[in-house]
Amino acid sequence: MHQLLCGILLLTVTASSYAESKPLLSLVIDDLGYSLKQGKAAINLPGSHTYAILPGATYSQKLANLAADSGKETILHMPMQSLQSTAAHEPGALHESMDENQLLSSVQSMLSRFPRIAGINNHMGSHLTQHDFFMRPVMDSIRFYNPRLYFLDSRTSARSVAYHQARAAGLKSTTRDVFLDADHENIEAIELQAQIWLTKSRERGSAIAIGHPHPNTLEVLQRVLPEHSNEYRFVPLSRVISHREAGNLRSNSSLVLQQP
Repeated sequence: MHQLLCGILLLTVTASSYAESKPLLSLVIDDLGYSLKQGKAAINLPGSHTYAILPGATYSQKLANLAADSGKETILHMPMQSLQSTAAHEPGALHESMDENQLLSSVQSMLSRFPRIAGINNHMGSHLTQHDFFMRPVMDSIRFYNPRLYFLDSRTSARSVAYHQARAAGLKSTTRDVFLDADHENIEAIELQAQIWLTKSRERGSAIAIGHPHPNTLEVLQRVLPEHSNEYRFVPLSRVISHREAGNLRSNSSLVLQQP
């Protein structure tokens, strides 16, 4: 009996260790709120994913509640000014004509609409996220509202300083690794980006992909997610951020220990 129990315990520990060693994949679905049908389809994707809710869209509140009630992680998809003047302007979007008080008021107004969110990422924002003097008060406003919220830099600009300003403000933060559907009309392009997402996760231990509830994106994900469920762990964004934070702490500790 003792040997049997030891064997069962060993198998359990081995299985647990194997699961823990799998690369982490985090999927963030942006732009929830425009379409109820597509939003529901996204929320019903297999796995533990994260859903970015627009603050002013028609179905935002309904989908935010549906996702949270389904045990899915939700974040605020905070609209910010883009470099493209022709880009759509979301209601309440942060823009360069706002002073610090207006930024504070707008940020906290958006956050207050979604009390169950775990964090924030930027919607558009290729202009605002390039400037420290805009991002600093935005991150300070988030921290003032709730320091437990995290910030995902969607990296809509290669010159984004959002991640660094979030960290400077004391917020947990990271950056996305892959955009799945920049070319959402091309299903082969989406499939290629999905493979890049998997590859980056194998190489680095984790990878974050951003996608949208477009029909082609959902079709690819409905096929890819079940195919790779045994090789990877699909986890909420907060789990990947914690994993990366822990890795940074270990790296920093090693550097300190190696100093003469």
